Amino acid sequence: MYVTRRQFLKLSGAAGIGLYLASQELSLWALEPVTEVDNPLAYYPSRDWEKLYRDQYRYDSTFSWVCSPNDTHACRVLAYVRNGVVVRLGSEYNYETYADLYGNKATPNW
Repeated sequence: MYVTRRQFLKLSGAAGIGLYLASQELSLWALEPVTEVDNPLAYYPSRDWEKLYRDQYRYDSTFSWVCSPNDTHACRVLAYVRNGVVVRLGSEYNYETYADLYGNKATPNW
């Protein structure tokens, strides 16, 4: 009987898993049900993750600037700064109220 290396590895792996399960008396510990928790806020001891979650979008100051790639258009953008570093960008929601040097304004639909 000729056995290839691939067949040998498959059979060895299957035999190893079979021996392991037989030694554990076929206890499928990974399939045990999860314990139910009535009140998760009282059950979990550490809630330090909440501070990190809430401070994720915290900022110290903001400023507006105009993004004008290749002078094709000008979008007013709001930058959020934390510790002197811009951490994220957002859109200005009052873009219909400002104008360029010639008095041209964007429409609210833009």
